[in-house]
Amino acid sequence: MRIADAALSVIAGAGIRGLTHRAVDAEAELPAGSTSYYCRKRVDLLQLTLVRLYDLDSADIAAVTQRLVDGPSHAAAIKREIAQLVVQWLTPPDRARTIARFELFLAASHEPALQALLQEQLAGIVGLTEVLTPAIAEPPRPEQRLAILMLAEGLMLSNVRQGLQAPALADVERLLSTLEPSST
Repeated sequence: MRIADAALSVIAGAGIRGLTHRAVDAEAELPAGSTSYYCRKRVDLLQLTLVRLYDLDSADIAAVTQRLVDGPSHAAAIKREIAQLVVQWLTPPDRARTIARFELFLAASHEPALQALLQEQLAGIVGLTEVLTPAIAEPPRPEQRLAILMLAEGLMLSNVRQGLQAPALADVERLLSTLEPSST
């Protein structure tokens, strides 16, 4: 976990090109060679970091879904919770993880060994959001969950790419409203 957290920090600060075993050792304040002992190849380090990222993201999403299970789960509450998570992920300190996420996703697109892991992780995230489906669309449509995730990811990527501050909660909620079925 310490190595993966340090790798996320290195990627957020220096980009994927800055991710080296030595840079992770320095960021984690570990003796030289520690990261390469646990992750012989760069792909091993990327895999470890993707697993840690998934664990962190899953914990955040699970907390949101649990609040919705325990409380109101109507469309407005769901929209607010998702919008709050997007804003949280675009606000320091979580913004660094969001930046690292996009860098890792792009790096993984060139590593066939990581693509299967990313597909598995996406399925896990979509599964975590199952509680959201009934309140988003009637009748429930599972593809709505994927659309929400894609919209949120696109918004975050655009925000990070442009170097903008986190959007206002109301703006994210308004954007999410575009996925609601029209009443006409």
